[in-house]
Amino acid sequence: MTEESSGKSDRGFRPRADFGNKRSGARSLYIGPEGIFRHQDGKLETLADAVDFFWATVAQDPRRWNENLKGYDHILADAAEATREDVRRTLGWLEGAIGLKDRTAAVAACRYLASMPPLLLATDYGRLMAIFNSRKVGMVWQLTPDLDKRPLPRGPIPVFGREAGFGLIRAVPELYLTLALLGSELEAVVILLVEEAISYKISLPPELVNLAGPSPSATG
Repeated sequence: MTEESSGKSDRGFRPRADFGNKRSGARSLYIGPEGIFRHQDGKLETLADAVDFFWATVAQDPRRWNENLKGYDHILADAAEATREDVRRTLGWLEGAIGLKDRTAAVAACRYLASMPPLLLATDYGRLMAIFNSRKVGMVWQLTPDLDKRPLPRGPIPVFGREAGFGLIRAVPELYLTLALLGSELEAVVILLVEEAISYKISLPPELVNLAGPSPSATG
C-alpha cells in the first residue's frame, strides 16, 4: 500500500484497517482517531490526521484538548520541529483556556510551549509578555483561613478547589525558566513571581529559585 500525496505533510498516522483484497477501482473511506483516510487502487490518501483533529477541536473549545490525545502526544513529541504558526495557535489555545478558567488546558498548552525551541518562542515576545505578566496566571495561593488577601491582585482571581490562581510557575516551571531567557522584561516578571512563590513556600526547581532577586512587579 502506497501513500499518495494530498498536499499536506505526512506525520505518519495510519488507519487501523485492512484494505487488502479490494476490487480494482474500489474506494474506501476510513474515519477514526488517527484521522480521515481515503483508499483507492492500492493508494492511501490522508485527508486529515489526528493533529488536524486536535487543532480543529481546541479552536472550537480550548477545554476539549484531551479528546484527541493522539494529536496532542504527537505535537508534544515533535515540538522541536514546531513552526511560528504552531506558536500562534498554541498561544491562542492558552489565552482561551485562561479566559475559560480551565487550568488543566492551560497547563497542557504551556507544556507544549515549554518543549518548543526558545528562539521560536521569542518571535512572539510581545504576546508572551501580555499573557505571562500576570500574578493570577503565574501564582497560586492556598485558600486557608489565615490567608492575608491584601497583597493579592485586584479583581476576581480564578479559584480551583482550595487554591486561587492558575499556578503555572508551579505546574510548568521549565517554561518560566525559558521565558526568563527571552528578554529583560520577561526576566523581571519571572523573578518577581519566583520571589513571591518562595514567600508562599511553593516548591520550585533550583534553577528558578536561583533567579530570585529584586525586580519590578508583574501586573494583573
